[in-house]
Amino acid sequence: MDCQTKNSYIKRFSKWYPFLKGFTDDLLFFVAIDTLFFTMVKNLSLSEISLLTAISSFIAIICRFLFLKIILKLGNTFCVRLGMILLLLSAIIMTTGHHFVTILLGKTLYEFAFIFKDMEMVVLKNNLSVLGKENQYATIANKGMIIYAFLTFIVALSSGILFNINPYLPMILCILVCFIFTIFYFFMKDVSIYNKKNTLLGKQEKIKFSNIVWPVFLCYGLFFGLITIGMQNSKLLIQYELSDFYISTTVSFYLSIVIAFSRIARLFGMILYGKIYTWMKEKSLFLFPCCLLFSFLLIISGYCISFLPLKFFLMAFGFCLILSVRDPFRLYIQDMVLRITSSEQHQTLISYIELARKIGISFCGFIISVVLFHWELIYAIVAISLLAFSEIIIAIRLYRMVLCAS
Repeated sequence: MDCQTKNSYIKRFSKWYPFLKGFTDDLLFFVAIDTLFFTMVKNLSLSEISLLTAISSFIAIICRFLFLKIILKLGNTFCVRLGMILLLLSAIIMTTGHHFVTILLGKTLYEFAFIFKDMEMVVLKNNLSVLGKENQYATIANKGMIIYAFLTFIVALSSGILFNINPYLPMILCILVCFIFTIFYFFMKDVSIYNKKNTLLGKQEKIKFSNIVWPVFLCYGLFFGLITIGMQNSKLLIQYELSDFYISTTVSFYLSIVIAFSRIARLFGMILYGKIYTWMKEKSLFLFPCCLLFSFLLIISGYCISFLPLKFFLMAFGFCLILSVRDPFRLYIQDMVLRITSSEQHQTLISYIELARKIGISFCGFIISVVLFHWELIYAIVAISLLAFSEIIIAIRLYRMVLCAS
């Protein structure tokens, strides 16, 4: 590919990347009805749902170092396409499977998919670096997250209705979206020299992490463990509280409304953060963990209140707040890691921060599974709140380290 053709391709790629990212950042339709689908269709218990996430994340942790060698050998372009194929397979297996082990296989493939698909961030950074525009990474990545937030809002509005028509209908649409965009991803590629590092640049250098990188991994991993497990169990708590007062079709309708509002909050959070990103940056380390703890406290407060309108308002508001801080914190950490490391290290570093996320999810998932074996669901939210408080302590120390280093 000559220089002019390469530059033209990168400009087209940068234009279409936010849409590709927006439609495939998760399993559309499934994310809106996952707890309903697992409890009402697959008849899984609360502890089984937590174990699904914990076990699949743990398997992904074990396999990650092997997969990193595959990524370095086969390159970003191939691995992003492989990630989309695995995502499609996971949706099919979770839809058609009827036993816990089969559904676990689908959930594990889902976790595997993002190990490979996350290399699309490196593809974006590498392609932009060819044009000397790597500083546009955060802006373009933010657009992708905004599109995803908007799409999930639309999906949340419709998924409850679709679920009531036929509980498998949202999953069929999920599979269809995955299939279409798997094809699209075969037209996306990394045109930089860093696509296949081992074959182009020789033996991989051993990365020497600075003192600040390990606390970043710890903070990021625990934060997303709390986000993932906290969202799942908060949604279940709202669902079960609704079921005490309404029939199943009404529960799915009201829950879809709560999810729709949470997606508005997610969209608003990304738009606002995109405007104040330059000013916020390191302040994000302190602000978002505090918001996360506050969201769980709102959910607990709502659970304890008997007045129905206030009860569900507080629980729904807390759930929405969780979603509003998720993507901004993710964008900040990813951008920071890519900024402070060289291009030769990006594949490994992105894999490491996603490894930290999986460890955090698995750690929180196993703890909550143990809690749910002995106590009611509300105690799981209390346990998550205690972990969220420890996240604030870690974030404060990391914030001070970043300020000293800058």
